[in-house]
Amino acid sequence: MGVDLTDKVVLITGGGVGIGRELALAFARAGCRLALTYYEHRADAEEVAQLCRTLGAPDVLTSPLQLTDDDSVRALVEAVVGYYDGVDILVHNAGTIDWRRFLDQDFWSIDNQLAVNLVGVMKLTWALLPMVRDTVIAIGSTATLHDSHTPPTYVATKWGLRGFIKGMALERPGKRFVCVHPTVTATRMNEMAGMPPERVAEIVVRVAALDIEVPSGGDVDMRDYLQS
Repeated sequence: MGVDLTDKVVLITGGGVGIGRELALAFARAGCRLALTYYEHRADAEEVAQLCRTLGAPDVLTSPLQLTDDDSVRALVEAVVGYYDGVDILVHNAGTIDWRRFLDQDFWSIDNQLAVNLVGVMKLTWALLPMVRDTVIAIGSTATLHDSHTPPTYVATKWGLRGFIKGMALERPGKRFVCVHPTVTATRMNEMAGMPPERVAEIVVRVAALDIEVPSGGDVDMRDYLQS
């Protein structure tokens, strides 16, 4: 790896299930200290935290987070900064999707996807960025890089996320901002069909460690790493 991640503090949203679970385990193997958020899956997050400790994480904090709730975002930042006095790497992983076609969705669903996948990410970044020492990595989607039949609302949120990361890279050149874009991944969101989430986690850790060099504001297309 280009940079030793030992003892780096890594905050992973949605760290109890799916890609977030594998991110937590991968960063634990790298010797990182972790903060894992959960929304509905507290038991899963606590189980992952214990496993991370056995894999080499010196310390693991679990904390609730509802990205649609401003007070929850503020409480998370207070908890993490109070515990670790800052974060080295922030990984925006938590997300949601409504698989119905656009006109079959309702206003609540549209608002919720925007709130979780984009607005919540922006608010958490706003609240935490002064305490982020190094890198912000956002889990995007190859639906923003290639033609996709993924429902338009979700695609729009990920396009917005990609634009946010690019804009932040220009506004804050002292920090690194990167989007990693998985293709369909075998998680509950995709009924366990697709590429292994472990592969996504491996690439994210390599990006964090500068083993994969990508300029700030840049994109990592997971399609380029399916076989490598």
